[in-house]
Amino acid sequence: MDAVNIALQSAFILIFVVVLVHYIRDPRPVHRDLVLVFASVVALFAIAIVTQLVPGIPRAVTQMSAVVLLLQPYLTLRLAGHFVRVSPSLSIASLIWFGAAVVGIGIGTRGNPPVTLFVVSYFFTIEAVAAFLLFRAARHRVGYARTRLRIAAAATVCFAVAILVSGAGSAAASAGGAADPSITAVARVLALVAGLGYLAAFIPPVALRRLQQRAVAFDLGQSFLGAPVDGDPDALWVALAHAARTITNGPAAVVALGMPPAVRVVDGTPPTPIQVGATYDDPAASDGTAGSGEATISLPIESDLGRQGWLVVHPDAGSLFLDDDRVLLTLLAGQASRASERREAIRQQGVLESELEDASHELEFSRAQLQTEARFRAALEAHPGILLVVEPDGHVGYANEQALHSLGYSADEIRGRSLDDLLPRSHGGRPGDTGSGDALRKDGTTFPVDFAISPFESQGERSSIAVLTDITDRLENDHLRDTFIGILSHELRTPVTAIYGGSQVLLGRGEKLDPAVSRELITDIAAEAERLHRLIENLLVLARVERGEELIGGEPVLLQRVLPTIVERERAIWLGTHISAVVPPGLPTVRGHDGYVSQVIRNLLSNAVKYGGATANVEIVVEGAENGVTVRVLDDGPGLDAETADRLFDLYYRAPGAATVAQGAGIGLFVCRRIVTSLGGTIWAKARPAGGAEFGFRLPIYEADDDFEPVVGSGGELAAAS
Repeated sequence: MDAVNIALQSAFILIFVVVLVHYIRDPRPVHRDLVLVFASVVALFAIAIVTQLVPGIPRAVTQMSAVVLLLQPYLTLRLAGHFVRVSPSLSIASLIWFGAAVVGIGIGTRGNPPVTLFVVSYFFTIEAVAAFLLFRAARHRVGYARTRLRIAAAATVCFAVAILVSGAGSAAASAGGAADPSITAVARVLALVAGLGYLAAFIPPVALRRLQQRAVAFDLGQSFLGAPVDGDPDALWVALAHAARTITNGPAAVVALGMPPAVRVVDGTPPTPIQVGATYDDPAASDGTAGSGEATISLPIESDLGRQGWLVVHPDAGSLFLDDDRVLLTLLAGQASRASERREAIRQQGVLESELEDASHELEFSRAQLQTEARFRAALEAHPGILLVVEPDGHVGYANEQALHSLGYSADEIRGRSLDDLLPRSHGGRPGDTGSGDALRKDGTTFPVDFAISPFESQGERSSIAVLTDITDRLENDHLRDTFIGILSHELRTPVTAIYGGSQVLLGRGEKLDPAVSRELITDIAAEAERLHRLIENLLVLARVERGEELIGGEPVLLQRVLPTIVERERAIWLGTHISAVVPPGLPTVRGHDGYVSQVIRNLLSNAVKYGGATANVEIVVEGAENGVTVRVLDDGPGLDAETADRLFDLYYRAPGAATVAQGAGIGLFVCRRIVTSLGGTIWAKARPAGGAEFGFRLPIYEADDDFEPVVGSGGELAAAS
């Protein structure tokens, strides 16, 4: 076997393996037909190898290899039908011709040139038609998808010509002449070129793909960059949606902006009707399947500064190149996001420059009139930001009171300082600059600021005014938000993973598991579900608190009725832990809310059990008094110190070493404090003298009105002592 033949077979086998793996990962009809196209060629090679290894193999086997090869043109035609419409009459004609060619193979082509030419003409004609259809389909695609279709079409032509040349040589040899080695060599080289072309089309080099994708993205992105700032605000997003639909050759593309994302632009007709302005619920969750069962591509529209929305595209269902389309769409979405930010920055800069220009005119006029100057200085002093007027020599000539307070200078000390002294490493400081940096205080400490410097002329001299905004609180809020998201994602993932894993084991192997194991899995699932339920309850309270809403309260609550049910439920959850409760009869009714009071008790109990360990002893002591009812949760855990006790009820705070003792998000105790204080009570945490910790709260007595009647049990008591 010569080198050309080895390279030819290796190329087609490699392609077959790659497309087969792709089909296994994504079993769509287009991938199936692609596998069949190359399977026919690989099968031909396999039969040829077997024939060489077994010289006496029956002639029917070699004929079968020819029949397998004859399937390739029809399969290629089927593959082209996924990209462009193929008429039914053409498909039927190719099948009839295939059948006639198979009959010709059965008659025998050796020594029969007409039959050979008939079979070869079938192969060449159908293969050429398929190549033409692939070329035509390429016109409707952009980017590397168009290049890949063109390469595949050219490779198909080369393969058809290779078979034509080989068949012509065989026909000449059958007519009595000797087989020309040069013809065989030409046919093999053409087949090898076809194989290399298929490699480039279906296993393209990553570097080449990225290069062309970036070039196409740059060309298409010019429509975003060229959109006027003061024109239609949706022009940029219309261009993005239209480009996305053109790239994927699909029915529709949707641009949803904001949080939650609302549909801004719809290009085409989506499988499910969508109205502009409607909320587009979690488009990221539909990546892969839309609500109608159609494949979708959902990509974030974001840049380094943040996310603006989502690009949701319904592509051509028969596309082979969804990965290429996704890469190109990602580049375009990023360009559109940056273009939108530039438009907004230019617009805001224009507004700021306009305001500063007005301020500079007012300052120039005020220097001519002392009364106007006084009013202007008063306005600057009242400005909440840091204002610095920089003289023509580059030194600060004026700073408002906020600037002096924030930077730590007196009015005399700040004069003579340059703006570079106050804004080091900000890559700014020149008139017309805007950006972010660190402002330097007199004591050497720094704080983050946004700054804008605008020039103005006064009495023929060029000065500038710098406006600095302290963004420390904003960055801290961003950090707090990121911390919350990180903690929440971990706390949600853990119970969901346990519930999912346990349920999958029970579904798949439940009948084969030992009853004790099944019971243990069910217990774990129930415990994790309870944990998830509590986390969601705490988050709901946290959300209401963050929105500034008042918690519901003021209802009559009988702790002697609420507490026993909670204790029994917690005992079932925390197996191995001893939980006891002392609830004296005749407790007065407290002012509260059944659900919220129960939530506080469960949170405190859960906290005590988790930090007390698997064999913890937890005691609940309830005491009534004139000023309210006190509930104390006592544990024998590691205890706590005074400094820790003061911070335990802060949001997201966890005591040192808590991460190694128990899981938690640092939300439960914060929720307990907000609920109790909203109900008019007090809550505390302190160490027990004998070891362990005490968490307690006190709720005020309910002042009964005429409509309230306490519920009396069957024994005449409000509740039984536990």
